[in-house]
Amino acid sequence: MIRVESSGGRRLTLMMVCLASALAAVVAINWIVNPYGVWRTAVVDRAYRLIDAAADEAGERLSTPYRIRAEQPSTLLVGSSRVLRGMLVAQSGHDTFLNASLSGATFAELAILLRLATANPRLQRVIWGVDFYAFDERFVGFRHPETRKRLEVDERHVLALQMRETLFTMRALRDSSRVLMKAARGDKPESLANPVPWPEHLIKERLASVSRRGLGQAREATIKGQLRNWIVSYVDYRRSSPLVTLFQEAVVDLRRTGLEVILFVPPLSGCELETIDQAGEWDTFQDWKRDLVGVGPYWDFSGYGKLDLSPGLFRDVPHFKPEVGQVILRRLLGMDCSGCGETARTIWDAGVWVDATTVDAYLARQDATRTAIRRQSTACAKVVEGILGVRATSPFERRAKGP
Repeated sequence: MIRVESSGGRRLTLMMVCLASALAAVVAINWIVNPYGVWRTAVVDRAYRLIDAAADEAGERLSTPYRIRAEQPSTLLVGSSRVLRGMLVAQSGHDTFLNASLSGATFAELAILLRLATANPRLQRVIWGVDFYAFDERFVGFRHPETRKRLEVDERHVLALQMRETLFTMRALRDSSRVLMKAARGDKPESLANPVPWPEHLIKERLASVSRRGLGQAREATIKGQLRNWIVSYVDYRRSSPLVTLFQEAVVDLRRTGLEVILFVPPLSGCELETIDQAGEWDTFQDWKRDLVGVGPYWDFSGYGKLDLSPGLFRDVPHFKPEVGQVILRRLLGMDCSGCGETARTIWDAGVWVDATTVDAYLARQDATRTAIRRQSTACAKVVEGILGVRATSPFERRAKGP
């Protein structure tokens, strides 16, 4: 009887030791590999981490709420996946720039991110890519409950939550395996090893071949597939007054702390402009730009007669390419780009400084340019028309527009 109990006790002890050893191994691997970049370990090159939308959207939303508390950049970039993918920042604990953008970011999420960022004593500047679609009432609140939990967690408990999510889970272990496989293949994004902003010679070199891939070479079926997912952002668009107020308050709070705030409207592809137009929201889009001046002057890279005429500068319908983002970043920072090449000049000239003294004339020019350009039939125009025509026949897809 005693022997059986003793043998059973030893087995139980052995099982507990094995379990503890396995858990310790999981924690050690996740800490060493650091797939989300939230710890200081750098055994595996940071360039392989899963902290941007191109690598893993879920990983980006997991890492950013923790990185915003730990890193101390002097310049913070915020916005949606346009800024996240289009203004790449080296994943190397960069001491100057941090791209804290989130895919499909809502103002509720960005407001807390920015509030957390102001605890950084080194922060001097916030560059904010402002999206028209994000002011729609469907973007009120938080996109992901998990993101909200990470952003709102009390500072006394953030370390415990961070450890639980990035060290003690099998998902983190799977992501660590993905990082190790990327490292074994040498699958390192070349752009992430470059300084920010990119030097002029690199921008010129990359722009020389930029039109060989992306939206400029996409087939109609590909464009149609992308638009099906994107067109809902503008159909039955209803601008939310609470979101306008939240945005205004966030900018005021940043400036009150002495930070420089640079606002810009990102470039929109011709397909996206056509979507806004055919959805009947062009006037709303123009009014939004006029109201934006009430928050402060901004750079506008969107609109007709700009990058909409150069589909090769977009990777897909909503996203401009990193080369484009680096030219924009140089302009926003007041840097020179005269050596960036002819294509860069097109991007540079697309930026228009809009303030209270220029907004009316600028929007009038945009209306005139729109009239001239829309006379030209495009593949996007036909695709958008077809999708909207199908949606208009479905009572489940559209709701009646209010006054």
